[in-house]
Amino acid sequence: MAEVGKLMDVEAKAPAAPNADRPAFEHGDIMIERDTSPSAALALGRDLMLAGSRLRDAVGRRAQREFGITALQAEMLLLLAGRRSMISTELAMACGVNASTVTHAVDAGIERGLMGRERNTADRRLVDIALTTLGKRMADRVRTLVAEVAADALRGMLPPDLARFATSLAQVGRNLEKS
Repeated sequence: MAEVGKLMDVEAKAPAAPNADRPAFEHGDIMIERDTSPSAALALGRDLMLAGSRLRDAVGRRAQREFGITALQAEMLLLLAGRRSMISTELAMACGVNASTVTHAVDAGIERGLMGRERNTADRRLVDIALTTLGKRMADRVRTLVAEVAADALRGMLPPDLARFATSLAQVGRNLEKS
């Protein structure tokens, strides 16, 4: 019993672990501290990219199957639904593709009656891309599809974990906006 008392005494006097006041969590076999190590940051970055890619692929497969549109067209519909219009270069930057890819996707959207081009009233050299009435309805359907795919992807997460995840993901987005 004296041995246990000594052990407890030693534990009580032991200095706190470095960064004990900082939150840490496990990512696979890696314990990630607040100040992320390069290998931990790489693992998280890889997983974040993979999750985003898988979400986009899942949305794209369903959008193609259910509506006959590509993942890029679905993304463009959502972007345009949130604004009155955008020019091609804005769409390309927002979607992470080049301008010629956007041009082809817009052409296909115009053929389907989802989008239209019109001269920019502020600068006649620019052409705005906007949704048609049919495009707005399709954007609503895509919004529902994205919510369903995201709900499936998040299944099994508890509400407190979802809240932390949403907060953390929003912070990641803000950090990436700055870079």
